[in-house]
Amino acid sequence: MGRILAISSHVARGHVGLAATVPALQSLGHEVWALPSVILASRPGMGRLVKYALPAVDLAALLAGLEADGCWAQLDAVFTGYFPSPQSVSAAAAAIGRVRQAKPGVLVCVDPILGDAGGLYVAAETAAAIRDELLPLATLATPNLFELCWLTGGAAVSGAQVPAAARRLPVPTVAVTSAELTEAEVATVLLTPSGVRRCTTPRRAGIPNGAGDLFAGLLLGHLVAGEAAEDAFAASLGVLDVVLQASEHRPTLQLAALWTPPS
Repeated sequence: MGRILAISSHVARGHVGLAATVPALQSLGHEVWALPSVILASRPGMGRLVKYALPAVDLAALLAGLEADGCWAQLDAVFTGYFPSPQSVSAAAAAIGRVRQAKPGVLVCVDPILGDAGGLYVAAETAAAIRDELLPLATLATPNLFELCWLTGGAAVSGAQVPAAARRLPVPTVAVTSAELTEAEVATVLLTPSGVRRCTTPRRAGIPNGAGDLFAGLLLGHLVAGEAAEDAFAASLGVLDVVLQASEHRPTLQLAALWTPPS
């Protein structure tokens, strides 16, 4: 079992952000310290958009409280996802820098939640802060294809260009989700210092939001458990597909499938 600090959005209804990442990590036996950067009543697109962002000064204070309690040396990993402002990114980045001083071998997973094919859904200043302040601290990044393109300068990337683009990120291990889409399959690409691996899974119909958050949690969880990156990648995609199959045409991800082996 590992201990993981997870900073991202939390929704009361609908499994996105921490509501997807935390169960993924817990299903693998890890202890998670979940710290919401913003709280929403329902995931975007599911109900009324009622949200309250945690002010950056309060996020910094909460992180300082954990640090004062001597928590940083206890951590095995830090996960970051959605941030509502560049100031909140800076608060998290400063804390992660101190975590790395207290625990040099800590894993840092940055899921750069910036947007999708429709464009950015965070402010450009927030996206730039994630790129400039958080990514250089990461040992693992899990962008989708749009986010990879944005983070590497905005040029369109597809197919065989994905590994070269991923190598431009200042992160040793990168998993690019939705790297290629066909009518039947979704390709995910893993780039490690030792090579590239591409895996395909079935393209499921009517999938609710949160698959990227779930995958990032699964991948980090397997890595914290000590698995090799390629094995962690394959295992995470296998479990992700089990959940997505159970979630087809449902309003939310069916996370009970994390604990229910396929029949």
